[in-house]
Amino acid sequence: MVGVTDSNPDSEGSSPDANPGDEGLETTVQALEARLDALSTQVSGLREELHDERDVREELEEELAARDERVDELEAEVARLDARTDILEVVENADKMSGKQRAVTLVQHLHRAAKARERRDEPPAATVDRDEAEEALHYPNIDRTTIYRDMERAARLINGRALQYENGELRLDLDAGSLPRKYTADQEGENL
Repeated sequence: MVGVTDSNPDSEGSSPDANPGDEGLETTVQALEARLDALSTQVSGLREELHDERDVREELEEELAARDERVDELEAEVARLDARTDILEVVENADKMSGKQRAVTLVQHLHRAAKARERRDEPPAATVDRDEAEEALHYPNIDRTTIYRDMERAARLINGRALQYENGELRLDLDAGSLPRKYTADQEGENL
């Protein structure tokens, strides 16, 4: 606040209303108070809008999370249906499949399993033993040693670090390398 000194010594007993400078100062203070009240009202309104916008944002985030969850469920269902379709194809052709076709089927089975793990942010790898290989081939009417040979054949087909056969297990690790496209189940309408 600005201090006002009266340079006129004769005005000692006069009232403050008599000074014209005080009147202008009072008007300025009132104008500033009105402006402050208006700004305070505007800030309150903006706070309410911000609160409302935060509520809307929270609702949208919840809706987005629900949609993401639904997308994950649908992707899992599509993968399950793809695997089931592949199994049905294998079942229809199991008795007619050559050793190479069974080996490619095992590679495709491992590739799908590794890709499913990758979609879940897990390491893109998969392993099958003889029992799982038989299940992937839908229990063909062949000798168990033939399954082991099919697993070895699958590793020879790929001939790289991505697919290894050791101790009766066939292991695919997509971090170690990739598969030739002709041995993956990614292609449309692929037949064995």
